[in-house]
Amino acid sequence: MERNKQVTRNQEIEVFRFLFICAIAIMHFSNSYFHSAPYFSGAYIGTEFFFLVSGFMIMKAASAKKASPFQFTLQRMKKLYPHYLTAFFLLFITSSLAAGTNLLSSLKNLCSYCFELLFLHASGLKSFGLLNYPTWYLSSLIIGGFFLYACAYYYEKLYLTIIAPLSILVTYSFFSANTGHIDVWGGNQLLHLSDALTRGFAAMSLGALSYVLSNYLKEQNIQLPKYLKVFFTLLELSLFAGVLAGSAYFADTQYDFYFIFLLFVGITLAFSGITYSNRLFHFPVLSYLGKISYPMYVYQLFIICLFCLFLPNLPYMIGILSFLIIMIVFSALMDVLIGKLVTACSKTDSRNLP
Repeated sequence: MERNKQVTRNQEIEVFRFLFICAIAIMHFSNSYFHSAPYFSGAYIGTEFFFLVSGFMIMKAASAKKASPFQFTLQRMKKLYPHYLTAFFLLFITSSLAAGTNLLSSLKNLCSYCFELLFLHASGLKSFGLLNYPTWYLSSLIIGGFFLYACAYYYEKLYLTIIAPLSILVTYSFFSANTGHIDVWGGNQLLHLSDALTRGFAAMSLGALSYVLSNYLKEQNIQLPKYLKVFFTLLELSLFAGVLAGSAYFADTQYDFYFIFLLFVGITLAFSGITYSNRLFHFPVLSYLGKISYPMYVYQLFIICLFCLFLPNLPYMIGILSFLIIMIVFSALMDVLIGKLVTACSKTDSRNLP
């Protein structure tokens, strides 16, 4: 199936990537620090946004067929590992010191996190530790992404017509009937498979279908009147903003599944070329906010741990604002530091090549 391969990242996607990360971090901070989340208790729906965008990009890469499924997965892990491992060991050392565990006990604890260190903690396999728990999403992304890429790479038509729609229908109908929401990430519920994995695969499959639909709209080269372009641009913005606002007030309800559909429509419009979103958000700083969203995600629990240890009695608004500021600044600094270290290591490796 031939498609337009020139799919660029929409700046609007980067902005909402950053905003959804902030909402998720507020939810995690509130639950850990204040033991309740009066706002953004439904921010977990932002994870579906990330899954959808990832599925879109995976389908794009699989259509190009430039790498095998194993090569593609290893490349993704290589990109994720620097911040992933840094965040893990910062959290591990901090929690070990706070608990007062000795060196031998710390080493034993470290061995129990072997699955997490290998991105396998969303596999459904038991008897392992889980330290940086928000990274279940990254594990599901890697494992589910591998199978999605392999299906699209070898059996694209079968995947798009049967496997993807069926996985979406079965997964969402099951969780709608049995849990009533999509906030699942640590059990075996659907056919004894990891719910984190089935949740991720379904959302990424929906993202893959979004890629197909947005490219179909591009290939039609539809010339819309200005007022219709403005309408679809406002619709696109309203969908993302509406889901973000909804996550502040609705949690663990059937609205989750409607929000996922709204995200699907918004992402399809964002990449379809029939809106003005690229013009509205065409600023370099917005790309940078999207870039540091990944460090923000993996370091959030470490920052939360520091707040709980050293600043335990802050008022709600002061706590939330100071947490967000410190998390953003710390993530930006780590992005610069890790980026320089990775560049330096790459230059060293290239010099050592025969």
